[in-house]
Amino acid sequence: MKIHGLRIKLRIILVSLFILCGVGLISGCGEREPEIDMSQYDSWLKYDYGHFSFRVSPTSEYAENISVLAKNYERFLKDLCAYLEMPVPEGKIRMYVYTAGNEDKTITGRQTPFSDDSTIHWGNKYPYGYELTKFLLRKRGFEPGQFNAINEGIPFLLDFSGLNYHDKTNRRVNSDLFFGVEALGDSQKFDSLDFVGRRAESASLCGFIMYNYGLDRLFMLAESSVEWRRSIETIFQLPLDEFEKSWIEFARENSNDPEGLVDDDPVKDMRIYRK
Repeated sequence: MKIHGLRIKLRIILVSLFILCGVGLISGCGEREPEIDMSQYDSWLKYDYGHFSFRVSPTSEYAENISVLAKNYERFLKDLCAYLEMPVPEGKIRMYVYTAGNEDKTITGRQTPFSDDSTIHWGNKYPYGYELTKFLLRKRGFEPGQFNAINEGIPFLLDFSGLNYHDKTNRRVNSDLFFGVEALGDSQKFDSLDFVGRRAESASLCGFIMYNYGLDRLFMLAESSVEWRRSIETIFQLPLDEFEKSWIEFARENSNDPEGLVDDDPVKDMRIYRK
């Protein structure tokens, strides 16, 4: 249930905390990304379908099955827009699909995936929905905040990898490998955590919040300028330890095997299709 008055009060509280704590965001200018020589794509395969205009490397594993990839992406797009409570963007989304390996970096000077306002570059290193979710979040007006667990957790949650991240989080709890809420909230520490673990836990945490509190609360946390613990305790009206306990219970309830361990996890692959 969405309670408009409560959301306004929570926003006022967070703004007050921001002023009292004197916490601010520091914006820095990074180096300009290298320009891409577009003539390198002249020999690539072209395929338009639905909202997408694909450019596929002729040596990509998808070169012979572009139609399958295109139909899947059209479905992913519509599903993601429903999850994110937004309309499907107008106009074509241009998508470049690279051969697995270093072709992406050779052509663009960067590792995929990455995107801008109209184009997605995907090199098969991440699941299908990861960069598409980031692309759509920008269309929705969402900008990454100070908490990387949320910035990354939402795209991981909606990545269409076929993985049950609640199950993987529950296995981490059972195996005494659980990072927990407090560790996820330290963005510097988050980036140094084991990738598989931080992927699972951040996705599961975002899923827990979306299901139990709604997308608005998740975005409130993402956009908060107040430190992690205070943001959570203010937005969700629970002490951090109780909030974490509720998340652990949720992960267990949504696990494939409540008693499962990391070492006996039968599902290892990040992706669901290998065409």
